[in-house]
Amino acid sequence: MRAEAWNDYRKRKLEKLRIAREKNEVDEWIIPLLDRINSLSCYVTLSSCAGRLAVMDMPDFGNKGDAVFLGKWHSIPEPEEVEKAIKMGKRTTWLMLHPPILHIACKSEKHAEILIRSAQDAGIRRAGIISLKNMVVEVCGHERMEIPVRFEKFLPVDAKAVLKIAKMKLERSRSRFMRFSEILTRNAARKADVKT
Repeated sequence: MRAEAWNDYRKRKLEKLRIAREKNEVDEWIIPLLDRINSLSCYVTLSSCAGRLAVMDMPDFGNKGDAVFLGKWHSIPEPEEVEKAIKMGKRTTWLMLHPPILHIACKSEKHAEILIRSAQDAGIRRAGIISLKNMVVEVCGHERMEIPVRFEKFLPVDAKAVLKIAKMKLERSRSRFMRFSEILTRNAARKADVKT
């Protein structure tokens, strides 16, 4: 992308993020990470999620179309909140952990390569280009959980124990994302002379 076109594109995306932040539509945990990435002139964040825990009631395994969310949290909830959501389930109820995810546009293919390598150096295995048009890279944590916690009226697992594991996995995943932003900042500074 030419320099003027990139600058205009980046400006539009940053303005969209500013409005979303004013409306409290951005996960609080991820804001410092977005600020760090957006401080680098060769990148701009497009969409993000800090990771979440959810309790979902499904009629059949994999039938998410007819599923109902009984609870969703972007910060770690109290065990009592999760247990209450699970007890509302009437069919097969699942506790799910979705990892953090970022979509980041890059000024050039070389900048995308630096970003992907930075994610890999931080221990994030899922990072790759998903759009060549605006050189968009998706960075996604790999620590997920999908556990059946209620079947009809039967509770096959201890929800508190499962929540403890989910919390540890989410914290580990978020720690990798923070490390990724630090590594990217260092790598981008070292490669400031990359031709675009």
